[in-house]
Amino acid sequence: MSWFKRLAAETLAPLIDASPDDVQAQLVKPPQPEMGDVGFPCFSLAKQLKKAPPAIAAEIAAKMEFPAGGIFIEAKAVGPYVNFVLNTPYLAQKTAGVALADPEAWGTSTEGDGRTVVLDYSSPNIAKPLGVHHIRSTMLGAALSRLYRARGWEVVDMNYLGDWGVTFGQLMVAYKEREKENPDQPVDVHSLLQLYLQYHAGADEDESLADEARAWFKKLEDGDPEAVRLWRIFRDESIKALKKLYARMNVHFPEEGYKGEAFYNDKMQATIDRLRAKGLLVESDGAQVVDLEQWDMPPCLILKKDGATIYATRDLASAEYRHAHYNFDKSLYIVANQQELYFRQIFKVLELMGYDWAKKCEHVKFGMLAFGAGMFGDDAATMSTRKGRVIFLEEVLDRAVEKARALILENARSEEVTANIDSLAEQVGVGAVIFSEFTQRRMKDVTFTWDKVLSLHGDSGPYIQYTHARLSSMLRKYGQALPSAPMWELVTHPVAKELFVKLSEYQDALAAAERENEPSLIATYLLELCAVFNRIYTDKENFRFITDDADMTAARMSMVEALRLTLAHGMGILGLAAPEAM
Repeated sequence: MSWFKRLAAETLAPLIDASPDDVQAQLVKPPQPEMGDVGFPCFSLAKQLKKAPPAIAAEIAAKMEFPAGGIFIEAKAVGPYVNFVLNTPYLAQKTAGVALADPEAWGTSTEGDGRTVVLDYSSPNIAKPLGVHHIRSTMLGAALSRLYRARGWEVVDMNYLGDWGVTFGQLMVAYKEREKENPDQPVDVHSLLQLYLQYHAGADEDESLADEARAWFKKLEDGDPEAVRLWRIFRDESIKALKKLYARMNVHFPEEGYKGEAFYNDKMQATIDRLRAKGLLVESDGAQVVDLEQWDMPPCLILKKDGATIYATRDLASAEYRHAHYNFDKSLYIVANQQELYFRQIFKVLELMGYDWAKKCEHVKFGMLAFGAGMFGDDAATMSTRKGRVIFLEEVLDRAVEKARALILENARSEEVTANIDSLAEQVGVGAVIFSEFTQRRMKDVTFTWDKVLSLHGDSGPYIQYTHARLSSMLRKYGQALPSAPMWELVTHPVAKELFVKLSEYQDALAAAERENEPSLIATYLLELCAVFNRIYTDKENFRFITDDADMTAARMSMVEALRLTLAHGMGILGLAAPEAM
């Protein structure tokens, strides 16, 4: 239910000497539309009033009067319930009318005005193609970014790249070896992967290569010009490939959003000094740690025995930097649930350092991604970049587009579809992969199968895209300009009310998705909206959008446009394209 639920609670509360919040918590949706639209059960009043619930409901309903043209037209007693009946034209104006009056503002809010959220997501290791296991963090983070913007927040997108470590020394060893044979060897993300594989194949037989790799990384740490030059090439080529792939998925980081581990190298010592000044660092087997036993957590390692820093050192420095530069109201880390303990440690250390803003940091967890049997040949459990067994995200997208193309051509009913098959297959295939991330709540594991992901029916991206295309087709066939002020009083059919009620729930879905950092709630809403519309659309004996009455038809087609706008906006937040024809 939506905002009218609150109005019902505020109307009823004075009559039963209760608070609107208490009343609202008890409101229900009647099982049948003819019973009303919002119901209040009177069972809780029986003991206090010493009357049967049906009698109480009848007395309350008799006391209620509503002004003409308002949100409710009547309240009626239905057994032990007081049920409110919505005024359909009023509801139509407050939903479809608002959407049509300012399409750009539909689905937006000012709730987050003046507040800033930092989102840390995707965050792959560079120097190799993006693996499919990064899709969950990437798509969840991008959807939350668009959602928070729609809700009025200032959003800072951070892609915390793994762009430092001995891996780069390994790459330099392999690069220099290959350079002897090919001085002008090209460098791109795929050749970097081959260098990585080349190094490990050699290191398995020649242990001295590990010493060479450490030596090259030491050169990089010391600022050796050749090591820095190669590192910059490796990093730049990696980011170039990332941007190209991200663009396919409607993911866009600003340039400053690519601050990886390397960016914080010169900031860690200050963090370590603050930890030491606070008396938080203690020695443990030669290493420096923060003792967290009091909070039932293992110690947080800050410096290894040899004085080297680790992930936690950099994450603490990055958190300090982000708060100092962005003064965030929220800082969300979209990372798999296996890292729950790690982030509990990081946030507790920040708290112990005296930072009140530590409570504004949150780990947005998500479950595992698995593949159905036979999807790619190799068992996902055997994936290993070092051994060359890994599923790349680009491969998944390409296969999805290929399968979408075949599906679209099989179902195509117009030349418009076949003429634009390349762009449409890209939209549907990539959209299907994206939407598969939102078919259930983020903490649940996701199993990826082509049949489910690319289905035109049920819980899939193509199903929503197909519904949007159907709405667009209806508007094209209507072929007339929609009225600036539709005659909503002509749209009183019960099924029309059902659609307007569903439209009224859109802002609630967005608010809940923001509150719970749960984009799947938007996906669920869109699927429900499509189901209501398609059921009505196929029941032509009961309801037609095109009628013999021009004004009624114009109002009903205005409703169609409002539905289309809502689907397009919701798909946009999730990252899906909204095809005009399928």
